[in-house]
Amino acid sequence: MADTLEFTEVSVPAGSRVVRTMARRLWRLSQPWLVLLAVLAGWHLATAHAWVRPVFLPSPGVVFATLAQLVVSGELASTLGTSVLRAVVGVVAAGIVGIPLGFAMAEFRVFRWLLSPYVAFGFPLPKIALIPVFTVWLGMDSLSKIALVFATCVFPFIVAAESGASLVSPKLRWAAQSLGTRKDALFRHVILPATVPALLSGVRIALPIGLITVFTAEMVTGGGLGEAIVQAQRYFQSAQVYAYVLVTMLVGYLADAAIARVQRRFAAWAEA
Repeated sequence: MADTLEFTEVSVPAGSRVVRTMARRLWRLSQPWLVLLAVLAGWHLATAHAWVRPVFLPSPGVVFATLAQLVVSGELASTLGTSVLRAVVGVVAAGIVGIPLGFAMAEFRVFRWLLSPYVAFGFPLPKIALIPVFTVWLGMDSLSKIALVFATCVFPFIVAAESGASLVSPKLRWAAQSLGTRKDALFRHVILPATVPALLSGVRIALPIGLITVFTAEMVTGGGLGEAIVQAQRYFQSAQVYAYVLVTMLVGYLADAAIARVQRRFAAWAEA
């Protein structure tokens, strides 16, 4: 007589499932920070054992203490506010100009014919090389830096708007036109919403580029956080240099995270 195998269902307590789910979630949340903790640990070891001279690499404690002093004194808020304001104004101006131009290139052949050569030439041009030109034309104050950010960031907006509008499904256009939708309503209710994910990708590219451009221009012509970094380096205030560098990294990370969060809200449009 053949042996028979009997399988019994083993029930897992609900409490253990909750614990495992929470553990997996905590592990996923902690993964991005493990690299940061490893870098901080290596940094601490290098300074604690004097593997690197403090003038080149101060300890994390000294850097964070210096950063706290800059925050309390208000010096950081003043310099950072100036730089961020210049970057935001330049990026917003670039979006106001670049997005309509991109839509025009996608919808009208004449605009594509006129603007494509300039976009192809201007997009890869290293705009940092234009700092002396903008300084001669517009001076060393905020206007030249905002104009440089505009010149740097307008091309990502043009490309994002043009590619996003060009990739709108023809079925969506035909369906709306078959219902008697006019061209202006077609743009507002079909093309523009479907292009939002591409536009947010353009913002995600343009804003960090704008911050980098502002900081670099300030290092050359003065003012804002860029000048503060150069002045601290000039007088061998290494802790202050690293504190400002950490601030620039944090600003870039927060800006990118905010845009990415908004972008995820429109993921349904990208999948459509």
